[in-house]
Amino acid sequence: MNNLAIEADIRRLEKEQRVDLGHVQPEKRPEEEFYAQFSQKLRSEADMMQRHYAVFYCLENSIRELIMERLLELHGANWWDERVPQNVRENCKKNRDKEVGAGFTPRSDQMIDYSTFGELGEIFKANADTFGEMFRDLTAVGRILSNLNTLRGPIAHCKPLAGDEVTRLYLGMSDWFRQMS
Repeated sequence: MNNLAIEADIRRLEKEQRVDLGHVQPEKRPEEEFYAQFSQKLRSEADMMQRHYAVFYCLENSIRELIMERLLELHGANWWDERVPQNVRENCKKNRDKEVGAGFTPRSDQMIDYSTFGELGEIFKANADTFGEMFRDLTAVGRILSNLNTLRGPIAHCKPLAGDEVTRLYLGMSDWFRQMS
């Protein structure tokens, strides 16, 4: 007898005998009610894609941290206003204002967290003097980030990556870390 069958029997006995055996129904998470209504195909794709999302999440946020830490260390507390291109600052402000205006909880108190992945590459390019010594070749870093940004699209917009694009994603990650060594 498996666990589900045992649980079903316990619930049946409690109901028939009108007793409480201390069997507590596990609390359902809100998404469980809806998740089961999606096709198995979509749930399988989501399961496969969550690994790629997690890797990209870590990459993108580690790049943000790297930029913040390096610019703060070398250029002080006003690094955002002094070292980030104006178009990036304006777009980040627009993104933040849009979220706040919609009544959403702000995602961060750091403006860089409102930047796009592509804008992170612009920050590197505008600060070649600051990041040049950290990477083997900043031109290669720009190309790598551009390629990764293309792969980010399907990940961020809930479409499965083709097998060769999965390979390309992990090669791009490898290229990124190799540039930092």
